[in-house]
Amino acid sequence: MLNLILALSVSFLLSLLLTPCMMLIAKKRNIVDMPDSRKAHGTPTPLLGGIAVCIATLISVVLFAKTTDVYSLPVLIVASIGVSFMGLIDDILSLSAKRRMIILFIISLIVFFGFLMFYLNGSLLLQNSLLLNILFSIFIIFWVVGVTNAINFSDGLDGLASYLSLVSVIAFAVIFSIQGRDLLAFPISLALFGAIAGFLPYNRGPALIFMGDAGSMFIGFMLSLLSIACISLESTPLAVVVPIFILFVPIIDMSMSILRRIVIRKPIMKPDNMHFHHKLNQYLNNHLFVAIILALIQIGCAVFGVFVFIYKIYIIGWIVLAALILILAVYTIISARRYKRKIESEEIELLGEKNSKAKLKLPFKKFFMSKKSQQSKE
Repeated sequence: MLNLILALSVSFLLSLLLTPCMMLIAKKRNIVDMPDSRKAHGTPTPLLGGIAVCIATLISVVLFAKTTDVYSLPVLIVASIGVSFMGLIDDILSLSAKRRMIILFIISLIVFFGFLMFYLNGSLLLQNSLLLNILFSIFIIFWVVGVTNAINFSDGLDGLASYLSLVSVIAFAVIFSIQGRDLLAFPISLALFGAIAGFLPYNRGPALIFMGDAGSMFIGFMLSLLSIACISLESTPLAVVVPIFILFVPIIDMSMSILRRIVIRKPIMKPDNMHFHHKLNQYLNNHLFVAIILALIQIGCAVFGVFVFIYKIYIIGWIVLAALILILAVYTIISARRYKRKIESEEIELLGEKNSKAKLKLPFKKFFMSKKSQQSKE
């Protein structure tokens, strides 16, 4: 028990102390997030908050997480540093979406064989046919990449990604506590919780510092690994519904964003200002209120996910999930088509205005041309 308390406390204090240091470094090096039409903040805001979260989490993990496997913990640390470093490069130099995805897939493959197999070796999830094992392994790799990007997508308002991540990591910690996973998974979840909690006072609206991609991708990556660990003792792949509910808001927001961009025929990885949090903020105009509303929705979904896990009612979980996805997908398609028609009508109106101006200018041009021709004849 003391080990778990220390894992949380040390990461919290480190994050609380390191975040102001990162703020000063970001200002000195001009590593700031500049406002634009897509972003919600109005003034240049320091980045690098995620570096504080990363350092605080990993120091606590090294000190207080234990494992019988020699390679799993070093692989986890190296892979998570790699993800955070990739995010840092993106914050400073801006990486293309394609390069980020390639790097993420490579890191996910490494962490799958070096860390997740520690949990999945001997798991009933991988004791079916060879084909099913291969398919489930591919799913896990895509899951890690997807969840990492989902948390990154949710980092659009002051404190939002922090609130949503805190809810998810608490739910995973509850499951690890029930399972008695006191050596590795539980301390990691508590270390991540403490680091995010220590960062949050500086990040809630109005934010003094942002976590940046270095933070959101690190947190998403860690949550993706914890989500696989939490179902590794289950006997059926249907248990995947549990982490889906625990991470529901970021996952569904990313999924609906991809669907929306397909409908309006825009690049899938191109950012926009049509996420759930953007839409809510347009109505409420209050970052903190929007973050709290979405966090409450996340709490409800996470509680339901834990409930499904405790009572093993995975079929009911999938039925509820399918109903929610259907409703949200229909809403997204309808709203995306309306948005597309609006943009097309605005473009037609603009084109019409340009044509009318051109027609108005044409008679004057002919008049002056005729005057010049008459003068030349004279």
